[in-house]
Amino acid sequence: MATMNARALCLAVVAIVFSVLPRQALAAGEGSKEADKITALPGQPKDAVVQQYSGYVNLDDKAGKSLFYYFVEATADPATKPLLLWLNGGPGCSSFGIGAFQEIGPFRVDTDGKTLCNFKYAWNTVANVLYLESPVGVGFSYAANTDVYKVMGDNMTADDSLQFLLKWLDRFPEYKGRDLFIVGESYAGHYVPELAAAILAAKNAAINLKGIAVGNAILEFAAEQAALYEYLWQHAFLSDSAHTLIGQRCKNAEDNSPLCSGAKDTAYNQLGNVDVYNIYANTCHDKNKVKPTGSNCMDLADPCAQYYVEAYLNQPEVLKVIRANTGLKYKWTRCRQTFYNLLKFGDSPTKSMLPYIKAVAAAGVRVWVFSGDLDAMVPVIATKQSMEKLGLGVVADWRPWSIDSKDPEVAGYVIEYKGVVFATVRGSGHMVPIDRPDRGLALFSSFIKGEPLPKAAPMVDG
Repeated sequence: MATMNARALCLAVVAIVFSVLPRQALAAGEGSKEADKITALPGQPKDAVVQQYSGYVNLDDKAGKSLFYYFVEATADPATKPLLLWLNGGPGCSSFGIGAFQEIGPFRVDTDGKTLCNFKYAWNTVANVLYLESPVGVGFSYAANTDVYKVMGDNMTADDSLQFLLKWLDRFPEYKGRDLFIVGESYAGHYVPELAAAILAAKNAAINLKGIAVGNAILEFAAEQAALYEYLWQHAFLSDSAHTLIGQRCKNAEDNSPLCSGAKDTAYNQLGNVDVYNIYANTCHDKNKVKPTGSNCMDLADPCAQYYVEAYLNQPEVLKVIRANTGLKYKWTRCRQTFYNLLKFGDSPTKSMLPYIKAVAAAGVRVWVFSGDLDAMVPVIATKQSMEKLGLGVVADWRPWSIDSKDPEVAGYVIEYKGVVFATVRGSGHMVPIDRPDRGLALFSSFIKGEPLPKAAPMVDG
């Protein structure tokens, strides 16, 4: 009898939990393309020409996972354009709020936190772009059984993302078999190649994976963390004494001893208010605030942009239009702190991604790796070393590239290995589409076309 009472109580609790969730979230697996269509986002420019959708895909598993997506069709001839899946990293950061509204989407949020601005370097000018809030628990994605958040990791994220993609393609069948590219940054250096490996293993004809690209990607975490201090010292942000102390007290890149950690803490405390994700960028001094009278879309590179996005995505009218689950007990935030301690992210963080990169390239999938060269957190010097460790032969050696062949301005440098292209983006930090959106779009356009990055035009004297 006690067992029956406990079971009845459990069912009652589940019924209560599900009763407070909006119908559209619970029925996510029953959604349709037509039901998910957004007529217009609040504050959207009247001249915007965009076909956009958002909603949930229910994974129908024991945890009751519902993954939130935002999808934007290409501005012209979407039927002929490839499909791009964009993933932000963290782990725990939002592909919707960061990827769509700060990086590559059709709109940026103005300083008032209510008005949207057209973005001229949006990637849906060349592709149909799908943004996935992943892993579950990030952004608007959620699980009915929140215990699943305690056991998140790379393997679960890859499996969930593959399930999501297959179910999403059932909802948008015109994209089955369409050329698919997966792009992400930072900790998506894990998400992207692992999802690619899962797709290749599944051998499902609905998914036609053509290429992956990762920017400022965490590929070898310990080596990148060690290179952070070397990079900062090389750029005159650390004293010689702090640099020397690290060299004396840290035996290797994996050293987590109190002596080594103390030396690194001493060095880090010398930085002051510097953004290690872009060492030369301005920082935000007015956090969590919006400006009632704003820029009128004049400054899309505002260092406080993330706070304008947070204000926008927590407006009740926005939540209603995008069909977000308003029954959740937390508000939307760009990075969910539950997952943000990378070293506690399940099965994953310290393993090398290089075997995945090699395996995906060996399968004939296009692989590009790119680095903004002002990022100290995942410094270009570490990524260069990772590329060399792949042991792939050089097909085309290091050279400058430009946005187009008529432009003499050097946008970065590129080297092509057998199966992998590595490019730098000059003047950018950790998030290329924010810091150098023109160069980011040019790089992505070449990537999906399978074309070499343009050579910089020669300088012509006066």
